Amino acid sequence: AVRELILPHGKRLSDAGDDVMIELPYALYDSQDLLMRNIVAGGASGIKSGGIALLGGIQINTGPSTPDYFHPLRFDFMNQDGEVVEDMLPSLEAKTL
Repeated sequence: AVRELILPHGKRLSDAGDDVMIELPYALYDSQDLLMRNIVAGGASGIKSGGIALLGGIQINTGPSTPDYFHPLRFDFMNQDGEVVEDMLPSLEAKTL
């Protein structure tokens, strides 16, 4: 399944050169984000009147003595039509600085 997610990003990864291992999680995130947006769009009519919050990013696993890290890339509030009502990522980033 991962191979199919990476295929559309072949050139992007090839162009990354020595930074391919840095670019790889971002390429995977972009593929999974597209998949998630398709799922939300398909089920948007089932979203309750309040809406839905969608948080996405890259999980960075570290060694046993170091806490793991989550790098948020999306934090959206969407209405029942699947439209982004508010991009909440800037407020999340401001609190982590």
